[in-house]
Amino acid sequence: MKELRGAASVVVAAPLTQCLALVEAVDQYPEWYPEVVRAVEVVTRDADGVPSRAQTSLHISVGPVTKDFDLLMDVTVEPPSTVKLTKVGGDAKFDVIWHLHDADSTRIELVLDAALEVPRFLPLGDVGNSVARGFVTAAASELERRGAG
Repeated sequence: MKELRGAASVVVAAPLTQCLALVEAVDQYPEWYPEVVRAVEVVTRDADGVPSRAQTSLHISVGPVTKDFDLLMDVTVEPPSTVKLTKVGGDAKFDVIWHLHDADSTRIELVLDAALEVPRFLPLGDVGNSVARGFVTAAASELERRGAG
């Protein structure tokens, strides 16, 4: 296993509540980031109808790294500003944490912490940061498309 870590952030004009609604609706990720999030099937929802566990299909392709993942993820929403996606079961780790910071605009931050089964000699370099940048850029673009930015 190789550790893969990354972080990225972007500032958007959208209000925090709209940003939270976007990142907690994991079943909609394939609509706004289909290059990476190929499919999401919600397995369970909380009392408010927010996804709490989802089966995900991800395609990561950055530089020398191309890998498909089918992951069962727990989704934990901590209003008003945090959404955590945590891989369920197995030895491998794949955690994604969205942090939202409210000010005049909203800063969307994503932290990625994973352990991947890749060949030992394969250099991961800046792959984690690149994956994180892709997610926050796609989220910002979707918020802008929705007329929030």
